[in-house]
Parts: sequence; structure tokens; C-alpha cells
Amino acid sequence: MVHEPEDLDAEERSLLADLGERHGLWDGETPARLVARGEENVTVYVGDVVVRRSDDVEAVAREVALLRALADASPVPTPVPLLHEADLGVLAYRRLEGTPLLTAGCPPDPSVRDGLVQVLAALRRVVPVVALPVDDYPNAEWHGEALEAFESVRDALGPEPADAVERFLGQAPPPDAPADTPQHNDLGVEHLLVDGEGRLTGVIDWTDAALAPPARDAGALLRDLGEDVALAVWHDLDGRPSDADVARVRFHARCKWLEDMAFALEEPHARAAYLDNAWRSFGHTFAARD
Repeated sequence: MVHEPEDLDAEERSLLADLGERHGLWDGETPARLVARGEENVTVYVGDVVVRRSDDVEAVAREVALLRALADASPVPTPVPLLHEADLGVLAYRRLEGTPLLTAGCPPDPSVRDGLVQVLAALRRVVPVVALPVDDYPNAEWHGEALEAFESVRDALGPEPADAVERFLGQAPPPDAPADTPQHNDLGVEHLLVDGEGRLTGVIDWTDAALAPPARDAGALLRDLGEDVALAVWHDLDGRPSDADVARVRFHARCKWLEDMAFALEEPHARAAYLDNAWRSFGHTFAARD
């Protein structure tokens, strides 16, 4: 039987034991640890294996197909499915080497840019044979959610940062772009794994991958790695971005910053790394360039 941590219920412990016995991926002495529990999913570490179960079995099947295709197409490591129980919505894969850049304690090596280009180019190559959902959430809705996030974090920002955010939110959102570009769609530093020298060793959490406006991934990269990196990745994939493209990238970076800041302040001690990253990235994210 898999070790039974207090944070897993009896059904989950039974499922882990059954999976381990049938697939031979762990034995009765392998420790299990709950990583995250959402309304529709749960993620557990069993030794060096990540086990995820979701109520959305179609989304899990779609992610499995994408990960299998990326494993062959991407020179940058991505999770490789070890098992997929389609009827249960269960996916398991071995943890990749490296530490999330969010908590690595070292700056990213310049080669991270090339690795990001490689993995995003691989994503584009596999999409013709792997179906992705369309995420065409309009910029007006992003703007509305950013306003709500700002109200929840305003008091924590202080006068000058709050003024900068208000200036941003006082502008109309940029026009929407077509949702036709394959995107990781959550390309923050928590999902970029690096070694001790800050070199990219893997990209994880492809759950939200979709056809979306191209500013989504670039916006996350601007927020976390700076505008030079974000626009260089764009340039290598698609050529020089237009002024309208740059405006959308900055818009999404700022909306994503507010989203992460609100997330961090919900549990500031448990999410200290997110809070530190938000303060570190505030200056370049809200720099007055437009």
C-alpha cells in the first residue's frame, strides 16, 4: 500500500495503490504527497512521479496527446506520460530535472531565450496533428478582471505603484487579435525549470495550452523575464512585432501581473515566492513606454 498522508482521502489512497500495483511505477514503500487540490482536479507526488486526476477527462486526453507529440518534437524536455487512464481522467509522468525558475534563486541564463523559442516552435509543429481548444477570451474581459484584482491589492501596493496601475487601467484595452496561435497559455517562471546555472531544463504544466492570441505567452514572459526577452522570442518566432502587437504584449503582462499579485496576497506566507516575483517584476512590467 502507498504511504497514506493525512491530506489524501481513502478513495485517493486506494486509487494510488491500484495504479502503482497495475503499472509497476511505485511500490508500497513509496511516499505520496498532495501537491494541489482544486475543484475538479488533484495533483500528487508519488516518489518522483506526478499523478494528476481531473473530472474533465477530455481535457486530460487532449493534454496526453499533446505531451506525447511534444516529447518527439521538442529539444527542450516536457513531461512524458507514463500512464493515462482515460475513463478516470488520470495522467502520470516522471518529474523533470530542474527547479522552477520562480524559486531557483539564480537569474536565468541568456540561453533560456533560445530554449523558449525551441519549445514554442515545437508546439506549433505538432498542432496540425494534435487538436487544441480555442481560447478567445476578449481583452475587455481581461481588463475587467484586472480592475477587480487591483481593488483587492490596492492597499498593499503603496501610492506610487498604485498610481502606475491606475494609469494603465484608465486606458482602453487594445483591440483583440485572432486566437489562432498555439500557446502554452501559462508560461510563467513557475513552469520554467532551470539547473543551478539558470539554464532551461524543461517546461511543465501544459494543461491550458490552446489556440490563443500570440500576446498571451509573450505577456507572461515580459512580466517575468522582461520586455527584451519577450520581444526577442516573438521576433525569432514571427519576425518583428508591430506596435499593436507590442501594446497587446504589455497589456497582457500587466493583467497577468495583477492576477499573480492578487493570487499571492491571498496567502502571502504560503505564496511568498509569487509575492517576491511580483515585486521584482513590477518596475519593468509597468514601465511608462506608452
